Amino acid sequence: MLVPHNMSEALNPWAGERMVFIHTPKCGGSFVSSAFGLRYKWCPTMRWREASGHLTYRQYKKIFADRGRNLDDNILFTVIRNPWDWHVSWYHYVGRDTGGRHSGMPLEHEQIKDLSFSDYIKWLDDEDPLRSCDDYMRRQISDWILDDRGKIAVSDILRQENLHADLEGLRDRYGLRLNIPPEGARINASHPNEDYRRFYNDVDSERIARRHARDIALFDYSFD
Repeated sequence: MLVPHNMSEALNPWAGERMVFIHTPKCGGSFVSSAFGLRYKWCPTMRWREASGHLTYRQYKKIFADRGRNLDDNILFTVIRNPWDWHVSWYHYVGRDTGGRHSGMPLEHEQIKDLSFSDYIKWLDDEDPLRSCDDYMRRQISDWILDDRGKIAVSDILRQENLHADLEGLRDRYGLRLNIPPEGARINASHPNEDYRRFYNDVDSERIARRHARDIALFDYSFD
C-alpha cells in the first residue's frame, strides 16, 4: 500500500511510502488496518486474489515475484504477540466461532468448543485430528516473517502488548500520516479482558514454551 506522508499525498492515491503489512493472525490486525484507513484496502495483499488470507513472508515473496514485482521494495512490518496470550485468544476465538464462520476453521471449532483451556493445550499436540489447511494455531508466530534462510525478513516489528505506542513509533520513523485509534481502544475483540496467566498451570505453560521456543528466543517473551 502507498501510505501518505502529508495531506498532498493523502489526496493522491498514487503517492506515498510503499509498505506491506505481514498480518500474523490474532495480533491486532483490525487495529492496524483502522490506522491506515482506505490505503490498507488498496494494498496488493488485500486486492490480489492469490494474496488473500494470513500469508507468510515467503508466500508473499513468491506471489509478488510471479507478478513481476519485488516484495522487498516495500517497507515490511508486522505485529507479534506473547505466545501464551496468543493461545488464550485463539481458544476463545475459535471455540466461540459457531461453524467456523469467521475463522474459517469449522473443524477446529467442533473439536475445541467444549474443551477446557488445559485440554485445548493438549489438543494442540495431538497430530491425529483433521485440521484446516492453514492450521494457524499450531504454527509459531515467527513463521510469518522468516525468509528461506530462517532470518527475520521484515524491517519493523510491532508488539501487540504496546501496539498504540509502536504504531506511533512507526508513524514517526517514516513520517507517515496515520489515524491511530485512541489509546485505550480495544485491540483484540475476541480476547477476554483478563490476565492470560490465570488460564495456565505450570504444565500447560511449559507446553507452550516448548511449542514456541523459536518465538521466545527471537522476541524475548516470557510467561511473566
